[in-house]
Amino acid sequence: MPERLHKVLAQHGLGSRREIEKWMLAGRVRLNQRLAQPGDQYRPGDRVFVDGKDVTARLRVTLAPQVLVYHKAQGEPLTPSVMGETPAASGPPPKSVMERLPAVRGARWLAINPMQPGDSGLLLVTNDGRLADALRRRVDTISTAYVARVLVPSPDFDVESLPRAVHYDGETLEFEDVEPAGGEGTNRWFRVKVARAHRRAAVRALFESCGLKVSRVIQVRFANVELPRDLPRGRHRALTPAQLALLYRLADLPPPDGQGVPPGPRRGARRRSSQRSRRS
Repeated sequence: MPERLHKVLAQHGLGSRREIEKWMLAGRVRLNQRLAQPGDQYRPGDRVFVDGKDVTARLRVTLAPQVLVYHKAQGEPLTPSVMGETPAASGPPPKSVMERLPAVRGARWLAINPMQPGDSGLLLVTNDGRLADALRRRVDTISTAYVARVLVPSPDFDVESLPRAVHYDGETLEFEDVEPAGGEGTNRWFRVKVARAHRRAAVRALFESCGLKVSRVIQVRFANVELPRDLPRGRHRALTPAQLALLYRLADLPPPDGQGVPPGPRRGARRRSSQRSRRS
């Protein structure tokens, strides 16, 4: 049965629907022997090329939708550096998030809540371009939470003295909650809940509007997903089936038919490992 080409490419993680539509308009996608256009239909037997590379075989792979939660470190880039972006004197560029993630057959990982290198904390990635695109379009309605490390004027600083709104980027942004989250003396942590997932910088602006210095802002929640306390920086973990289903519901997409298996050793590798264990 024919399907929209940009939808098929997004389902296989080549990009979000919006990205792929832009690629089509820029002449980067070919369907059989002609340039593809938004709205073109894909049928079994068609050949598809992206930037001159034949991706037809990838479209034949049946993908199990997956979402990983990744604990991103501050200073870690999302994607590998392009040659020439980093000065030679600074040494080799740091390893990117995408280079640390497991390979996914027939697709690639897409960030649901994209981050800059200076951002840290909870990062969600998926191999389903439809899900990534739908959630990015709903950032104005997705609740999220951060913890901020703040230098307060005295150890008995009252959290109730903090405002619950800040004028930022031409609008007044209200916060759902600001509460203590640990720390000693004048170095304190606060947990801040925000109704809009793309307003990370406004968290820093909230404290700075009171003359307070902020040294760290870490994302700890996105929608129904909380950053696991036992997940080290630079590591990832697959969402549970219940968490995955809730994300699809939030994106207003039909739930996946089957749940993805968390990336791990190949089946043959596990079998060889168990055989060695029995021999020993």
